Amino acid sequence: MIVGIYTKDFALLNKITNKINDSKIKLRHIENLPIKARDIDVLITKKRIRKCKIPQIQPDNLDILELRIRCEIYDCKNIIIGIDPGGMTGLSVIGANRILFMDNYKRVEDLANIVKSMNGEIGISIIKIGLGSPPERTRIIDSLREFSGIIQLVDEHNSGSGSHTKAATRIALREGESNEDKTYDPKPGEIAWIQKQSRRKSKGLVTIDKELAHKILIGQITMQDAIKQYTKKMKL
Repeated sequence: MIVGIYTKDFALLNKITNKINDSKIKLRHIENLPIKARDIDVLITKKRIRKCKIPQIQPDNLDILELRIRCEIYDCKNIIIGIDPGGMTGLSVIGANRILFMDNYKRVEDLANIVKSMNGEIGISIIKIGLGSPPERTRIIDSLREFSGIIQLVDEHNSGSGSHTKAATRIALREGESNEDKTYDPKPGEIAWIQKQSRRKSKGLVTIDKELAHKILIGQITMQDAIKQYTKKMKL
């Protein structure tokens, strides 16, 4: 696929070039109007060009530029997002019977920002989130609460092994259940496991109490914050 870039802003041209990693996307710099090249599939511009029959993109978040290009090429207006929660969270985007985008995110905030950009620039039909890793899952759902009406929870049981992004793809392709009116009540075994993890994370110095472990599991605080709070409480 050939993608034209019409801009006289060479700083922007450089940023766009650096964001394209797909070898199938061939870039061509367009310097003057009218654009006569008939083999250009998509045109990237800062402002929409009138009377131009080539499909155009005015990107906002360049981190999803490749996704924008693929959605334009395959005429995909609404996408399905699969999310595999964990210490490293995998994300996969499905549309037009294709995998359009995959990436990993360490911070929930970064994941949420990407999802919001995708909805603003493309449109999301469903967000499917795996049931694994309850603390991260709860934090992700909370960070995406504006999308509560289209969030579905997916059972990851027997989903196989592989990378976080592959797991997210499997989640996106599975049937999900509505997240509305569902609350998560941590089990005693999960609380005990979190307490054990706090001891491991603090190198044996701290074992947080059940109340803090519960807060971690429902996504109110992180493990790091819980250890800090418990350490401070013990010093009082």
